[in-house]
Amino acid sequence: MVIPSTDGSASQSRGRLLPSGNGRSPGEHVYERAMFEDRVCAAQQLATGLQEHVGDPDIVVLSLSRGGAVVASAVAERLGPNVPHFYYRVRPIPCTAIPRLSLGSVAGDGSVRIDNMVAKSMGIACDEMMAPPLSTEAVSTAHNGPGSEGHNHATAALMQAIDDIDMQLQEEQGSFWRAPPCASDLTDKTLLVVDDGMEAGDTVREAILHLRHCYQPRRIVVAVPVCLADLRWQLRRHGVCVVDIVSPLCVGSISRWYRRGVSASEAEQALLGRLFAGPAAASGEFDYE
Repeated sequence: MVIPSTDGSASQSRGRLLPSGNGRSPGEHVYERAMFEDRVCAAQQLATGLQEHVGDPDIVVLSLSRGGAVVASAVAERLGPNVPHFYYRVRPIPCTAIPRLSLGSVAGDGSVRIDNMVAKSMGIACDEMMAPPLSTEAVSTAHNGPGSEGHNHATAALMQAIDDIDMQLQEEQGSFWRAPPCASDLTDKTLLVVDDGMEAGDTVREAILHLRHCYQPRRIVVAVPVCLADLRWQLRRHGVCVVDIVSPLCVGSISRWYRRGVSASEAEQALLGRLFAGPAAASGEFDYE
């Protein structure tokens, strides 16, 4: 793996801890952090670690955020002229009773994943309606159609949450130039999941669970310029290939790894204008949830 230096060139070091001294207190260590000029430059370096996928007819690129879309677009161009790139937003279904516990997830293509074990423990009826493959359309019909009055409070709340998340996702997905993927685009394919960095990894983990549950891909590869070292190890333990440029012990905010932070460079702004329409294209800043 390579690490970009502050002048945009690349060194062969993954990064190192600087020892005490040079004005630092005894015993104090400071991580020498890589710095990318922008996400386009990071993508070009990231693509060098993905050469095995060049010309692969079954590779599909999925980006999870606007920043990830910039990286993914540049990576897809390096992999081949016909490599499809989809914007793929995935949001967890929150459990109101237990913070940070997810009842499942909803994706921008209308697919839904329900964690039956968690749902049952919350008193949610996991009947035939909840059986995969599950879609937001099926949930909306069950929620608002005949017989909906028979659902208990927990089940009705879950259906309402799915409806609300779906409305948000449809707005986000609608700003991208390409329609969301269909089942045939993802099933039995090598999915290259791209973002502009992984700090906690919640978004990527949710996307991996969702894709495996709904589509049974042949293989999932995560490609990010910056990946927390511990998260990299965890994903690999669960059979996910991770390609990165730098994997530090501490990441901090992803925006800190880019010279302009959350502000888009001219090259990034040009790509956003090609990929998105409306506010998503006009905004000169990247959002981090």
